[in-house]
Amino acid sequence: MSGVSFQSLRMFLAILEHGSVSAAGRRLGVSQPAVSGHLHSLEARYGVVLLERGRPVRATAAGECLERHARRIVASYREMEEEMSRQVEPSGDLTVGASTTPAEVIVPRVVAKFAELCPEVNLKVRVGDTREIMSMLREREIELGLVGLEPEDDFFASRLIEHDLLTAIVPEGSEKDEISAEEFASHPLVLREEGSATRRAVEKSLSDSNIAARSIMELGSNAAIVGAIAQGAGVGVVPKRIVSGASGVTAVRVAGLEISRPLALVSEANRGLSPAAEEFGRLCLELA
Repeated sequence: MSGVSFQSLRMFLAILEHGSVSAAGRRLGVSQPAVSGHLHSLEARYGVVLLERGRPVRATAAGECLERHARRIVASYREMEEEMSRQVEPSGDLTVGASTTPAEVIVPRVVAKFAELCPEVNLKVRVGDTREIMSMLREREIELGLVGLEPEDDFFASRLIEHDLLTAIVPEGSEKDEISAEEFASHPLVLREEGSATRRAVEKSLSDSNIAARSIMELGSNAAIVGAIAQGAGVGVVPKRIVSGASGVTAVRVAGLEISRPLALVSEANRGLSPAAEEFGRLCLELA
């Protein structure tokens, strides 16, 4: 690789990703002439034209060849950096993700203990539904995810934290502690949004029990569902553990209907974790 710098390859890929020399420079925080210089050095090294000028710029055949190799080199370099970082004590930046329920019931105490044990780590927790967290993992935007399913995709590795029980809720003051499946289905059903593991678990249980809901209202959080049910919106389904601290609602059993879903710690199967991510994951399993 004599005569070719890693920085030049990074600049070349940035030009392709951002569509122009100037855009690549802004993204990387370097001047346009510096980016152009790296591009020209690559073209001079191989004696080829790498880009077709335009808006956006496009790779020539030679440029496409270099792009394939450059991406492998950059990916290998990043992998080396990640593996070497795991040889030291937890430090630096750590970004993890959590779907809504784990973010509410597991993450707070894990974060408190993590801050105590790893004060040198800058922790960022991103919250979304399960589908969004899995996408963040695939795109390497996060190292770990806490979600409400155990993925079947071999791209992911998962460790079960626990099984989370879900319950139906009705407005406080209800005289019944159990309702029939028919009565349950006769009320408007208030559920989490599509992409939520809670929603997926509820729909599967309803389907397995041959129960068809009259109508479904979607809300984006457990707290929103509790608030809507307290105001008489219908019947909701939320994690059982949050009901005791909620006001205006009470849990009821639905005859013949048991709903639960796994809470799991998920990572990329073939990607080693940093010391900080390893410690965060250990605390999730220990403190859940």
